Amino acid sequence: MTARQTTWALPIGAGILVFLGACTPTCTEAQLQAPVGLDPNGELDVLDPSTLATFAWGYPVSSCEPDFFEMYVWKGLEPASPGMKGRVNYSDEVSPGSWHLQWPVYLEPGNTYFWRVCAGLEAGPGDDPCGPAALGHFYTGPECTAGDAMQPVDLLSPEDEATFAVGDDVTFAWDDPTACLVSYTFWIQISDSPDFTEYLRRIPVLQSVFTVPGDEIPLEDCTRYYWRIKTDPAGPPEEPFSETRSFFVQSPGVICPPAFEPGPIVTIPVPPVEPVVPTPTGVPEPMVTAPLDSNCRAGPSTLYDVDDTLFAGVTAPIKGRNEDATWLQILSPNLRRLCWVWAGQAGIQIVGDPLSVPIVRVAPPEPTEVPVDCSDYSTENACQANAACKWVPYATRVGGTCQKK
Repeated sequence: MTARQTTWALPIGAGILVFLGACTPTCTEAQLQAPVGLDPNGELDVLDPSTLATFAWGYPVSSCEPDFFEMYVWKGLEPASPGMKGRVNYSDEVSPGSWHLQWPVYLEPGNTYFWRVCAGLEAGPGDDPCGPAALGHFYTGPECTAGDAMQPVDLLSPEDEATFAVGDDVTFAWDDPTACLVSYTFWIQISDSPDFTEYLRRIPVLQSVFTVPGDEIPLEDCTRYYWRIKTDPAGPPEEPFSETRSFFVQSPGVICPPAFEPGPIVTIPVPPVEPVVPTPTGVPEPMVTAPLDSNCRAGPSTLYDVDDTLFAGVTAPIKGRNEDATWLQILSPNLRRLCWVWAGQAGIQIVGDPLSVPIVRVAPPEPTEVPVDCSDYSTENACQANAACKWVPYATRVGGTCQKK
């Protein structure tokens, strides 16, 4: 991780103080403010796990003085109920406007850590109220070297087969078992294909928890998405990857068609062909039977969306055709809608004359926008050359990332 610099824990530390009894609050809970100036906090803060970590913060100048500060530390997903909290008295300033606390437990090496601190009031029996918390993050070394083997991460969130609505935020989280701080970044890969032949998003990130706002992922209802984590994007292209998980998108009130689940192969007798019904002109209405489950599209081309399925062995009446009868418009027995099947597939059975039906002309399909993967551009000039992309500089080091506008 060439952009990181190691930061050693300070030797100054305040013990964990537990206050017994109560005192008259100097202010109200509504007046409490979030602490400021958290340290460690940021991509450059890498602590030595062989030394007890020291946390420092400040507090905005205010006529309202809290009674204490409370903090806790975690890695991975934030716990609903922290196992241990540290508390420092407001009066125990290390220097004017500055407070410290030395965490009594050694941290694990090679991990992303998060911590929260808030100002609180002693209110007597029951839980003491705490104001808005400030959030910080940092890393523990040692940093990996060229000889260290990168390990695939263990996925934490979201759960496999989770369901989201369009517009939901998605929090990706994982645990890194590599005993050192991996080089460069992790890479979140999101695709609508289980083999990741195309990517919806590829997100480089240093932290092991990252929330993607819902409006930044073009999620679509009734669609399954697949995701995985690559430990070192700068390493070999084939490794190391985590397991692959998936999630499904279905907004409240949206009814999705049942997913097709392949089962055992059985022999089903082909139903007899329905009798040919004479048309008003006296010419028998032609029929078509598909040899396999076939897409039935909104128009006579693969450029049109799939509207329905003509299942294997099912017969449908032909209602129209394109000029050379390579595509046939049918009335689908499945959803009872007009849609188009390809007449050129092997084994298709047509009874009657498809040229006897009228030629049907369909409006051209809407043009499909060619997807742009801005993360493929590694330099600012290449990124800005594509009008769909923008260059976002790193806040604490040289360089940046190319993102979609």
